[in-house]
Amino acid sequence: MPLLRPLSRRCLASRGPIAALLLALSLAAPAQGAPTTSAQPAAAATEQQPVKSPQNKRRAARRSSADGEGDARAARSSRSKEKAQERADKKRAARRDDASRAERGGTDADADERKPLSKGAPNRGRLNGAVRLRSSRHLKAREGARTWGLPVLVKTLRRAAFQVAKKHGDSALLVGDLSARTGGALDGHNSHQTGRDADVGFYVVNSKGKTLRLDRFVAFDDDGNAIGLPGARFDDARNWALVQALLEDRQAGVKYLFVTDALRARLLAHAAKKRVPAELRARAAAAMMSPRDADLHNDHFHIRVMCPPSMRGACIEESLARPACAADEAKKALDSAAPAATDADIYGVPSTAAPAVVDGARPTAAPAAASAPPGAASGTRPTAAPR
Repeated sequence: MPLLRPLSRRCLASRGPIAALLLALSLAAPAQGAPTTSAQPAAAATEQQPVKSPQNKRRAARRSSADGEGDARAARSSRSKEKAQERADKKRAARRDDASRAERGGTDADADERKPLSKGAPNRGRLNGAVRLRSSRHLKAREGARTWGLPVLVKTLRRAAFQVAKKHGDSALLVGDLSARTGGALDGHNSHQTGRDADVGFYVVNSKGKTLRLDRFVAFDDDGNAIGLPGARFDDARNWALVQALLEDRQAGVKYLFVTDALRARLLAHAAKKRVPAELRARAAAAMMSPRDADLHNDHFHIRVMCPPSMRGACIEESLARPACAADEAKKALDSAAPAATDADIYGVPSTAAPAVVDGARPTAAPAAASAPPGAASGTRPTAAPR
């Protein structure tokens, strides 16, 4: 078409109809050969911005969600790897510690100090892996008490307190000292050194039979009246329920319940009145005792559990004899002047033989016939080991 333009100019000079036609054709040629500039941006915009349909929106949302889940999975995987590495490092450190103890001559029982272990006798020993007894709804730790013990002892006290509350309602067992965190000598006690001993207060009622919640131990006389707390009484029902719960707990292994002879007799009389089976009353009579030359247990029970089977090699069941002193020598002289008893003592051996020591001293002689459990022969005591 550009060739027509010179021709069109010559034709225009002649001012003919052919010239006008050629002029029109030359002007129309650029418009047909290329699109207008205004149309090009509009077409480009149409091609660059596709129509966003609902289906495209859903696809975009799924892609975004998948990307987020992938990031979360990667973060979780990273955290899991870090924790696994920490556990592996701890195991390697524990193995190195075990090897170091073995090189120093340590035993298998001492290899891990975090493992519960009662070492030695109740009045001369140590404690590893102790568990702390804390207050709960049915159990209250006395303020300032040292409440560390073997797991079996701590769990036994919790279960017993729960059983008493379940049977008698509004009840809370007041607990005193167990042991120090690592055992050893404890102020105010001859024993309590290996996590197997615990002092628990008696349940108390007022003159109307309502439960009294106290924050200290209260002593009782032989008639069950509180000393220094007028109107308060020894709660026969709840205190027997505690003894029964302790003895019937198959996981506990309760060996001794130290208490005065008078209160022991009250509890056994209550059990007979409630028609408790004779076998359980015999076990209670064997477990409850009042050790000689020890604290007067008229304001609390002293509970001792047996050595767990897994600790037999390190745990010593009975207390060891205390070093002799002038007072002990004087008492021995009085004992030698007294007539020898002929009945068997609580350990099932003649009284003339040297019995084992309980809480650092020999137990008292048998109580009077009135204190003996129903069905027991007068002047005899049942065997010590609970069946």
